Amino acid sequence: MKYDVAIIGGGLAGLALAIDLQKRGRSVTVIEKGDYPRHKVCGEYISMESYNYVMSLCPALTSYKLPLISNFKLTSGTTKEFTTMLDLGGFGVSRYLLEDMLYKEAEKQGVVFMLNTKAQDVVNSETEYTVKTNKGNITASLICNATGRKSNLKIVKPNTSEVNYVGVKYHVKLNRKPDTIEIHNFPGGYCGISNVEDDRACLCYIVNSKNLNSVNNSIPELQKAYLYKNKNLEQIFTTAEFLFSEPVTVSGINFLIKEPVTDQSFYLGDSAGSMAPIVGNGMSMGLRSAWVLAANIDKYFAGTITKQQLTDNYTRFWKKEFSSRIKLSRYLQKLSEYPFLTRRTIDLFNVFPALAKGVIKQTHGKPF
Repeated sequence: MKYDVAIIGGGLAGLALAIDLQKRGRSVTVIEKGDYPRHKVCGEYISMESYNYVMSLCPALTSYKLPLISNFKLTSGTTKEFTTMLDLGGFGVSRYLLEDMLYKEAEKQGVVFMLNTKAQDVVNSETEYTVKTNKGNITASLICNATGRKSNLKIVKPNTSEVNYVGVKYHVKLNRKPDTIEIHNFPGGYCGISNVEDDRACLCYIVNSKNLNSVNNSIPELQKAYLYKNKNLEQIFTTAEFLFSEPVTVSGINFLIKEPVTDQSFYLGDSAGSMAPIVGNGMSMGLRSAWVLAANIDKYFAGTITKQQLTDNYTRFWKKEFSSRIKLSRYLQKLSEYPFLTRRTIDLFNVFPALAKGVIKQTHGKPF
């Protein structure tokens, strides 16, 4: 069978695009190397800009009491801290629940899944594309790549001079304000904590891989040697009830800006360019990409725009919407590795709170 669209990668962006296109009457298959449900390293905060879209894709999510997040707190390794209300705010939901619910909705809508299947290559002809996988070939009129930061199908080779980071995530039970997202800086990185469903909190940190190497790649030693230098984190780690027997981890994280379209694929989510987690809005970036790309693909199949117009529209949107956000996130990511810079930033934000509001606003888009 030939599909209208083959989506490589069934993470948040890929699932959203699949449901959106299927609801528009397009035939869709998703090629996913893993299975559902699953935990992923993720801050698990989504800006309210995406709330209506998420709920329209998967109405079953409305039955969950997802925490609404309206306050932000930033700390350094000292007693310095900055707090503010978030103009737009967000909500918390675990990737485990969100992806599983979206996957079930996609199946319900008729999306065809090839799970535990690895895409190996994409070959294009004048009229169609062929995705070669370890379980056979798939043909489609269009290919979309939602494989995330790390993929064996990358067209643009990563810049090896980029700094690599390690991400670590836990779910914990902790007495804390569920309406607040916190960022706690430590030497080499930062740790975020915010609530998700079932009165749990997502505790997720990112650190320069050099710091992990310095403690013989031991995560417990990393936490004691670096994270505990922030007393807020020491208190969290020594008083929280940890719900995972082992943390979820990912390595080789970088924040490259790539092209959103190639001759072979339309890229969305992290595969098109990764937002540094310090700005806390990577999931909304993936969702907005899916929303815009689905609408343009639908117009292409309806014959109202050409393939070139589809390419131009999506490229223009992506660069206008996300290029500056990613550049800002890379700057804030680098700044966050040095506690003395974080302390100076906190001082500045406390004197000029409007400046902080402006920075936060630049990391969020308008509701869609």
